[in-house]
Amino acid sequence: MKNSAKYFTLSFLRKEKISRDVFKFYFDRVKRGFDRVKLGSVEQLDFLAGQYIHIYLPVADEKGRGNSRMFTIASSPLEKDHIFIATKKGRTIYKKALFNLVCGTSVKFYGPSGGLVVDEIKKPSYVFLALGIGITPFRSILKYVSKKNLEFPITLIASFSKKEEMCFHDELLEIAESNPNIKIIYTLKRINDTLIKKYIKNINTHSYFIVGSPSGVLDLEDVVSGMGIPSDKIFIEDFEGY
Repeated sequence: MKNSAKYFTLSFLRKEKISRDVFKFYFDRVKRGFDRVKLGSVEQLDFLAGQYIHIYLPVADEKGRGNSRMFTIASSPLEKDHIFIATKKGRTIYKKALFNLVCGTSVKFYGPSGGLVVDEIKKPSYVFLALGIGITPFRSILKYVSKKNLEFPITLIASFSKKEEMCFHDELLEIAESNPNIKIIYTLKRINDTLIKKYIKNINTHSYFIVGSPSGVLDLEDVVSGMGIPSDKIFIEDFEGY
């Protein structure tokens, strides 16, 4: 599938609260291009499960940063009516603009981008390690893998600070109940080598995806490396606060 990043716009549909401070933001999946040849052309956004997009808003924050931020597409490519991101509330000018979007607003995007995707050809086994809102790419991947009945093992260990902050809990547990290749663990504990080894057998045979805050990802990368996992089997993506 051709999946080169481009500029386009999508229409904002609605937002929906899913945990104490986390909201989904839904956008129509029909996009309009920005290139001169196809200006005004209409097509549906295509992406791979686990990829991210840049969202542009007409603001510059108090730190002088530009008007775009990166967000994982938390929906699956097989959910055709819309895409959505999920993000926490914040006090920055950018976050305030995002949370004040009006239904029907045309929003500029760039993407999709990112290589945190599963290999449908080789079908290796995966261990997903999510720190808080870092669970979003894994929601996209798990929905996609389950719907396509892809038969390779995936274990998700998702760590949250508080129970009320947990995202996608019931939805992902339901996927695991119907798919023997998928195992889901939610925890309020810090992910360490002991916790990983409790749920993961033959630890050196899996690919490890680690997603969360920059500091959390670095710490967890050290944990996984310290277990003897080679660097070519560790893939990371960090989310900065916006």
